[in-house]
Amino acid sequence: MELFVIGVLIVLGSVLLVAEIALIPGLGLTGIIGTGAMLASVAYAFMTVGSIAGWITIAIVITISVALILWAIYGTSLDRVALKKNIDSTVANEEAATVKVGDVGVAVTRLALIGEAQFGDSIVEVTSCGGFIDEKATVVVKRIAGSVIYVDKA
Repeated sequence: MELFVIGVLIVLGSVLLVAEIALIPGLGLTGIIGTGAMLASVAYAFMTVGSIAGWITIAIVITISVALILWAIYGTSLDRVALKKNIDSTVANEEAATVKVGDVGVAVTRLALIGEAQFGDSIVEVTSCGGFIDEKATVVVKRIAGSVIYVDKA
Protein backbone atom coordinates (compact mmCIF):
# COMPACT_ATOMS: atom_id res chain seq x y z
CA MET A 1 0.00 0.00 0.00
CA GLU A 2 2.86 2.39 0.80
CA LEU A 3 4.40 1.87 -2.64
CA PHE A 4 1.05 2.66 -4.23
CA VAL A 5 0.78 5.96 -2.33
CA ILE A 6 4.36 6.86 -3.28
CA GLY A 7 3.64 6.05 -6.94
CA VAL A 8 0.41 8.08 -6.93
CA LEU A 9 2.20 11.09 -5.43
CA ILE A 10 4.98 10.89 -8.03
CA VAL A 11 2.50 10.54 -10.91
CA LEU A 12 0.31 13.35 -9.53
CA GLY A 13 3.34 15.60 -9.15
CA SER A 14 4.54 14.80 -12.67
CA VAL A 15 1.12 15.44 -14.20
CA LEU A 16 0.80 18.76 -12.39
CA LEU A 17 4.30 19.84 -13.45
CA VAL A 18 3.54 18.93 -17.07
CA ALA A 19 0.33 20.96 -16.82
CA GLU A 20 2.35 23.86 -15.41
CA ILE A 21 4.86 23.71 -18.26
CA ALA A 22 2.52 22.99 -21.18
CA LEU A 23 -0.89 24.39 -20.27
CA ILE A 24 -0.41 27.13 -17.69
CA PRO A 25 3.11 28.56 -18.05
CA GLY A 26 4.55 30.47 -15.13
CA LEU A 27 5.06 29.76 -11.46
CA GLY A 28 1.51 29.02 -10.48
CA LEU A 29 -0.42 26.91 -8.07
CA THR A 30 -0.12 23.76 -10.20
CA GLY A 31 3.67 23.93 -10.18
CA ILE A 32 3.80 24.44 -6.43
CA ILE A 33 1.38 21.58 -5.76
CA GLY A 34 3.21 19.31 -8.21
CA THR A 35 6.56 19.99 -6.58
CA GLY A 36 4.98 19.48 -3.16
CA ALA A 37 3.52 16.14 -4.24
CA MET A 38 6.91 14.94 -5.43
CA LEU A 39 8.58 16.07 -2.19
CA ALA A 40 5.77 14.44 -0.20
CA SER A 41 6.42 11.15 -2.01
CA VAL A 42 10.08 11.28 -0.93
CA ALA A 43 9.17 12.12 2.68
CA TYR A 44 6.51 9.40 2.75
CA ALA A 45 8.98 6.84 1.39
CA PHE A 46 11.54 7.69 4.07
CA MET A 47 8.98 7.62 6.90
CA THR A 48 7.03 4.49 6.02
CA VAL A 49 9.17 2.16 3.91
CA GLY A 50 12.73 2.99 4.93
CA SER A 51 15.86 4.76 3.86
CA ILE A 52 16.61 2.56 0.83
CA ALA A 53 13.14 3.21 -0.60
CA GLY A 54 13.58 6.90 0.21
CA TRP A 55 16.82 7.10 -1.75
CA ILE A 56 15.28 5.20 -4.66
CA THR A 57 12.33 7.61 -4.59
CA ILE A 58 14.73 10.57 -4.62
CA ALA A 59 16.48 9.08 -7.68
CA ILE A 60 13.14 8.58 -9.45
CA VAL A 61 11.92 12.10 -8.63
CA ILE A 62 15.21 13.68 -9.79
CA THR A 63 15.15 11.65 -13.02
CA ILE A 64 11.57 12.65 -13.77
CA SER A 65 12.28 16.31 -12.89
CA VAL A 66 15.36 16.45 -15.16
CA ALA A 67 13.38 14.79 -17.97
CA LEU A 68 10.58 17.38 -17.58
CA ILE A 69 13.07 20.27 -17.58
CA LEU A 70 14.78 18.93 -20.73
CA TRP A 71 11.39 18.43 -22.37
CA ALA A 72 10.44 22.01 -21.54
CA ILE A 73 13.72 23.42 -22.86
CA TYR A 74 14.19 21.34 -26.00
CA GLY A 75 10.63 20.32 -26.74
CA THR A 76 7.99 22.28 -28.55
CA SER A 77 5.94 23.01 -25.42
CA LEU A 78 7.00 26.66 -25.29
CA ASP A 79 6.44 27.32 -29.00
CA ARG A 80 2.86 28.45 -28.54
CA VAL A 81 3.90 31.27 -26.18
CA ALA A 82 7.06 32.22 -28.08
CA LEU A 83 7.27 35.35 -30.23
CA LYS A 84 7.40 34.34 -33.90
CA LYS A 85 6.74 37.65 -35.65
CA ASN A 86 9.61 39.77 -36.89
CA ILE A 87 9.00 43.50 -36.97
CA ASP A 88 10.31 44.80 -40.28
CA SER A 89 8.42 48.07 -40.55
CA THR A 90 10.03 51.46 -40.15
CA VAL A 91 8.79 54.81 -38.93
CA ALA A 92 9.94 56.71 -42.00
CA ASN A 93 7.45 56.91 -44.85
CA GLU A 94 7.94 57.27 -48.60
CA GLU A 95 6.82 60.90 -48.57
CA ALA A 96 9.72 61.85 -46.31
CA ALA A 97 12.14 60.27 -48.79
CA THR A 98 11.12 62.81 -51.45
CA VAL A 99 12.19 65.78 -49.30
CA LYS A 100 15.73 67.06 -49.98
CA VAL A 101 18.00 69.60 -48.28
CA GLY A 102 17.08 73.10 -49.44
CA ASP A 103 13.41 72.35 -50.15
CA VAL A 104 11.00 75.10 -49.12
CA GLY A 105 7.64 74.30 -47.53
CA VAL A 106 4.96 75.52 -45.16
CA ALA A 107 4.49 74.53 -41.52
CA VAL A 108 1.15 72.75 -41.24
CA THR A 109 1.23 72.70 -37.44
CA ARG A 110 3.07 74.84 -34.92
CA LEU A 111 6.58 73.46 -34.67
CA ALA A 112 7.19 73.31 -30.95
CA LEU A 113 10.42 71.64 -31.94
CA ILE A 114 8.49 68.81 -33.64
CA GLY A 115 5.50 69.14 -35.95
CA GLU A 116 4.37 68.71 -39.54
CA ALA A 117 5.28 70.63 -42.66
CA GLN A 118 4.09 70.42 -46.25
CA PHE A 119 6.56 70.17 -49.12
CA GLY A 120 4.69 70.09 -52.42
CA ASP A 121 1.92 67.52 -51.96
CA SER A 122 3.69 65.69 -49.11
CA ILE A 123 3.05 66.33 -45.44
CA VAL A 124 5.92 65.03 -43.30
CA GLU A 125 7.02 65.21 -39.70
CA VAL A 126 9.85 67.70 -39.18
CA THR A 127 12.00 69.01 -36.33
CA SER A 128 12.81 72.66 -35.84
CA CYS A 129 16.51 73.56 -35.70
CA GLY A 130 16.27 76.80 -33.82
CA GLY A 131 13.11 77.01 -31.76
CA PHE A 132 9.39 77.45 -32.16
CA ILE A 133 7.96 78.06 -35.63
CA ASP A 134 4.40 79.24 -36.01
CA GLU A 135 1.77 77.52 -38.11
CA LYS A 136 1.68 78.52 -41.82
CA ALA A 137 5.24 79.91 -41.64
CA THR A 138 7.61 79.24 -44.53
CA VAL A 139 10.29 76.70 -43.64
CA VAL A 140 13.39 75.41 -45.41
CA VAL A 141 15.07 72.02 -44.94
CA LYS A 142 18.52 72.51 -43.36
CA ARG A 143 19.63 68.89 -42.97
CA ILE A 144 18.35 65.32 -42.91
CA ALA A 145 19.73 62.81 -40.40
CA GLY A 146 18.34 59.31 -40.90
CA SER A 147 14.59 59.75 -40.94
CA VAL A 148 14.60 63.10 -39.08
CA ILE A 149 14.13 66.23 -41.21
CA TYR A 150 15.47 69.42 -39.63
CA VAL A 151 13.92 72.73 -40.78
CA ASP A 152 14.35 76.40 -39.97
CA LYS A 153 12.38 79.55 -40.78
CA ALA A 154 12.93 80.73 -44.33
